[in-house]
Amino acid sequence: MNDQEFRELLQKYRDEPASVLAFQPSIELLIDSHHCQAINSFLHQPGILWERKKAVDSLGNSLPDSPGLYMFVWRPELTLRFANTETERFGWVVYIGKAGTEEGRRDTIKQRYVSEYSKFVGKDPSCLWDTSPVEDRESRLARYLTLRPLEYWFLTMQDVREIQLLEKRLIKLLRPPLNLQHGVKLRPGKTVPAFEEPK
Repeated sequence: MNDQEFRELLQKYRDEPASVLAFQPSIELLIDSHHCQAINSFLHQPGILWERKKAVDSLGNSLPDSPGLYMFVWRPELTLRFANTETERFGWVVYIGKAGTEEGRRDTIKQRYVSEYSKFVGKDPSCLWDTSPVEDRESRLARYLTLRPLEYWFLTMQDVREIQLLEKRLIKLLRPPLNLQHGVKLRPGKTVPAFEEPK
């Protein structure tokens, strides 16, 4: 969807309430300055540098073929100007994910973006005004990765264990609304009965 079509769609829904996206960061962890400093000490190690790109459907082609951590961050154009003339835009982390090795399968930041997210990013956002509940991970992503302006922040890392630990800590701390709370995420797939009949 191009910018003109996007503006027209916003005018169409201007007076309609959009579906709710609840941000519920972990107050008990974020208020603990020692806890935040411990995470900062890891995030600010030499060689750990985040990159930030505009999230568009074609972004995957320019992403690294490496394991790592990533987030989708919604950054509306609302800004504040401070006395020293700096401006600051608000930003909300809506989803955190990882690429590496999981369940015997290896993937990369590039592969994850191309296979899972590019089909939603930059698409028709009229689904944001759909009030029906979203039941699974795929539905959540399909609805809310249409937000604009959306950024994609990523960090390449080689140690799969560190990637997993950092993803878990950041999800627990920030509780992005597209991840299920406390770090447990839904993955689409077939259901498996809890108990099977003996054969």
